[in-house]
Amino acid sequence: GTSIAEKNTFLNLGTEQRAGAMELGFYTHTWDCFMNHYLSYYWSSFHEDLKVAIETLGWTESMWSDDAEVYPASESKPWSDLTPEEKAAATRLCYFEEIWNGQPIVDWYDYETGMNTAVTADGPLPKDIDLEIFETTGYAGKAPGDVGASVYTATGLGSSSSSYRIVSSSVFALALSIGATLLV
Repeated sequence: GTSIAEKNTFLNLGTEQRAGAMELGFYTHTWDCFMNHYLSYYWSSFHEDLKVAIETLGWTESMWSDDAEVYPASESKPWSDLTPEEKAAATRLCYFEEIWNGQPIVDWYDYETGMNTAVTADGPLPKDIDLEIFETTGYAGKAPGDVGASVYTATGLGSSSSSYRIVSSSVFALALSIGATLLV
């Protein structure tokens, strides 16, 4: 995003900005992950699975600092060139292929149906993402040892269960793209 608000952590948003973000369905985790992908965090504030993700993408503490001019090689790779481990790390930072590659939201979001066409809620997890890098730390609320593709494939979401949905980052990206205009 281009709004300065998107570069802040949720807790550093102004009162009105935070209220607007909450109206759009954001809270601390969803804002910090989907909106700025933890870029506003200090290195020392990363918990285990976030640190694994950041380091897997090649970041070091000195690179992460505000004044660093060196970036890891992963930052210049398209999604298709990332290793399965780097893709897992990127997903932990709330990226999916279309966002990582910088594709405009109009390319992967169907405004008529209100659906993300890039990521499906019913899986399966793509075979080229290796979540095993989080085996000892856990992953986004999953306990260590309880990580793997089967954990992240939603099943039993037949059409009779319309009230149950898995919200992907694209919905948050869309909400912010609409809400950023309202907040600024």
